Amino acid sequence: MADLRRQSGGRSSERPSERVDRAQLLLVGALALAVLFVALALLLNTAIYTGNLATREAGVDSAGAIEYASKARTAGEDAIRSVNYRNNSSHSALNTSLRSTLRIWDDAAAQHRAVVGDGADVDLVGATNGTRIQQDDVTQKFTTAGGVANWTVASDPDLSGLRSLRLTVDETTLASGPSDDAFHLNVASDAGTRNISVYDDSGPTVQVSENGSVVDTCSPGSFSGDTFRIDVANASVGGSPCPNLSVVDDVGDDLEIAYTNGDEAGGRYTMVVDEPGVGPASSDPYSTPAIYAADLHVTYRTPKLDYEARIEVVPE
Repeated sequence: MADLRRQSGGRSSERPSERVDRAQLLLVGALALAVLFVALALLLNTAIYTGNLATREAGVDSAGAIEYASKARTAGEDAIRSVNYRNNSSHSALNTSLRSTLRIWDDAAAQHRAVVGDGADVDLVGATNGTRIQQDDVTQKFTTAGGVANWTVASDPDLSGLRSLRLTVDETTLASGPSDDAFHLNVASDAGTRNISVYDDSGPTVQVSENGSVVDTCSPGSFSGDTFRIDVANASVGGSPCPNLSVVDDVGDDLEIAYTNGDEAGGRYTMVVDEPGVGPASSDPYSTPAIYAADLHVTYRTPKLDYEARIEVVPE
């Protein structure tokens, strides 16, 4: 009888041909996996390329909408400034003129965009009525028309916005300082107190305070004759930067604007507040109806984009 037990010595009974077959199977399997990985890599690269291309196309496609919205904001600011100076007989007249001015701009802009097949439109949703307060005579002191030196320029519990504050000051009218006798523009609201003091300290000096602490002291960069400009909106004095001047119109509710020692400085000034019917009723200084701000609805459409935005326009 044949002995069917495994021979001693630990040798495998596998034949050489079987080992060759197994090696070939492993080689084929490795090749198959390699082909699979290459295919997956190609698919992944294609997906990444497609995603990048789609992103680039979306960015390019949205560029027109972003540009149009930016230009609509600029057009709104220009329109508000224009109608405030030209049509300030009443708030009704201002709103009508603003709507008409924006429509003229929109028609021209829409025709321009239609050339490339895009549809664009801007509509006036609403406007915030306010008051422009102004003095035009550069030789007049910063007093009331009757000569009162300490007075309230504008005050109302609902007053909460101040913009476009600019003073053109005659340096020859300034008191020596710093001192309590210098001219002070005081802005108080529930957001705190801000103060501009203007005086002569070996040259015109503008001192800015917030809640009683001095935050900036600036000198004019240039003059026009004897005058220099304090531009709160652009944070500059005589064209030179005065960075912390911008705190003056950062206000809250229950706003009061007042002058102290108005007889110690003189020149022109202008400002716009966000409530109608406030400000002096005299001939100079005086107040007129104004539009403080406006809300615009912008739409921009292409075959691949449907863009809408609501934009608040508040000129500086």
